[in-house]
Amino acid sequence: MTAAKPRVPGVLVVGDINVDILARIEAFPAAGEDCLVPELELHCGGVGANTAMALAHWGVPVRLCGTTGRDSFGELALGFLRRERIDVSLVRQSEHAATGLMFIAVSPDGQRTIFGSRGANTELVAPMDDTHFLDGIQAAHLMGYNFLSQSGAQVAERLLSEVHRRGGWVSLDVGMAPSRQIPEVILQAAAKVDILFVSQTEATALTGLWDNPSVFGALETRGVRDVVMKLGEQGCLFRENGTLREAPSFAIAAADSTGAGDAFAAAFIRARLHDWPVAEAALLANASGAAAASVVGAGERMPAPPHILRVLRANRLATPWDALRICVLERLEAELGLKESAAISGGRK
Repeated sequence: MTAAKPRVPGVLVVGDINVDILARIEAFPAAGEDCLVPELELHCGGVGANTAMALAHWGVPVRLCGTTGRDSFGELALGFLRRERIDVSLVRQSEHAATGLMFIAVSPDGQRTIFGSRGANTELVAPMDDTHFLDGIQAAHLMGYNFLSQSGAQVAERLLSEVHRRGGWVSLDVGMAPSRQIPEVILQAAAKVDILFVSQTEATALTGLWDNPSVFGALETRGVRDVVMKLGEQGCLFRENGTLREAPSFAIAAADSTGAGDAFAAAFIRARLHDWPVAEAALLANASGAAAASVVGAGERMPAPPHILRVLRANRLATPWDALRICVLERLEAELGLKESAAISGGRK
């Protein structure tokens, strides 16, 4: 008789749900000019939906809390989410606000520029009178965008408190607009969470500092526990046993940076759910972010384990990180139930 697999802990993701209209452009037009592209692509997007889908691709049970409009774009987004087997029972459909809509222009070097409206995302609500929806949830992932509206901030604060009361942990991904528009609000929230994901630019907006050691010191002085700084093509920075460490990035052909940070956060969360050491979680997150940046579009195109494994196998890292890369491969192989492969064995040489 085969022993039952242990139950995978669940994650509640609280964040924006959008429809992304994506265009690949050669160059931005001058004022008054037109810019025609061969085709436009429609995807489900938003930091909440992207992270939820990335977690779902890891096999993590995900419950998403967010708001769409009661319109065709909202139905489109919900259809994408349901196909990824994400629990959308906490997704509310607004009767008077439109679904968040983003136009994303992707340049030849893979950088994205976004124009759009958050729409119904500003009306975030959750049924806090009955918190049974948190049953089976070990972690909650919040977004800085939650705090841009009064209702969203109230939901985020109450969920943070309730998840902690139940013995779970909470992460927060800052976001560019919140770091610039409400830095003090974000800093206050950051002091209450267990893991803070922040980019270098966002960290500077929050602290007014530029050099990374000073930024970490300022955030920690404000009470932030574990800071994970996303450095894009340079990898990520974290503190381990009192020392700042920079986990290297993985080389890929960049296609579109949309959702790379969300894939990064999802992989780090997945690793910590499985009690990985922080350095290994950081390497896995870097590989996942790189995998996301190698394809056009986010949402349902967020990377799955086979794609991330290919990134890990294809890159040799400098000492001592390459030995850690092999450890990450071995952990994934064991946890995903994969057999030993020649590709992984070759990576150990």
